[in-house]
This record gives sequence, C-alpha cells and structure tokens, in this order.
Amino acid sequence: MPPFYRMGRAGEYLAASWLIRQLDEIYEASAPSRYDFLCTDKEFSYKIQVKTTSSLFEHHSSEWARWDINKKVNKTKKVYSQDEVDIFGFVYLPLNIVEFVPNYKLGKTYQKKIEYLKDVDTLKSLRRSTTIINEIT
Repeated sequence: MPPFYRMGRAGEYLAASWLIRQLDEIYEASAPSRYDFLCTDKEFSYKIQVKTTSSLFEHHSSEWARWDINKKVNKTKKVYSQDEVDIFGFVYLPLNIVEFVPNYKLGKTYQKKIEYLKDVDTLKSLRRSTTIINEIT
C-alpha cells in the first residue's frame, strides 16, 4: 500500500477508535460512498468522512495544519453536501488528534493552529457535532 493510502487509513482507524467509544454501532462504508463510516446512536445515524494530514505550514510565525474538504467528481473538485456527510473527522497524525466538526457552513479547506489542536478534546468535539446535527436535521 502506498504511503499516502496508509496515512489515510491510519487516520480512519484512529477516528474509528473514538467513534466506537461514544456511538452504539460503526460500519465501514463501501468504496464508492461519499463517507467513510456510518454510525448509529439510539435513533440517530451519522455519516462520517475522515480527512487526515501529517503536514503543517507556517503562517505569521505559527505552525498550522490544513485539510482539503473537496471531493473529486468527474475530475472537478466540489464540496460535500450536508446530505452526503454529517460530520468530518479531521485527523492530525503527528499528535494523534481527531477533531470532529459538523458539516455545517464549512468551506473548501479546514485549518487550525497546531497549538489549538494540542488542546482538542476529541470526545467533546464528537458530542458537540452529534448534538448540532441532531438539531439541524
């Protein structure tokens, strides 16, 4: 498996380890799906898309991580609709950090300072995301 795919799979497995701690069931989606995992919790279900990075960039003397939220459809980049993905799991592998964010008013990229990521509470971000999705759907 090429290193790029291994990094992506590592991020998916790390995110899945957090999902199974909080939600009732977790199912891996088939290859053509727009999401990586379908999860259930009581009467709700969530489509989770995991995005992984291990690189950073410098901006104004700070280190940042960035994730592309685009998908490729017929060689054209498009954003994920709220029907395709409920929650994104943004994984920063060097720190083994996952931040879950609802697919609500996100742009084409998601970026955070590394200092911010060090303070992320993964379970809290997942609970917050599921609460928001439950309220807007």
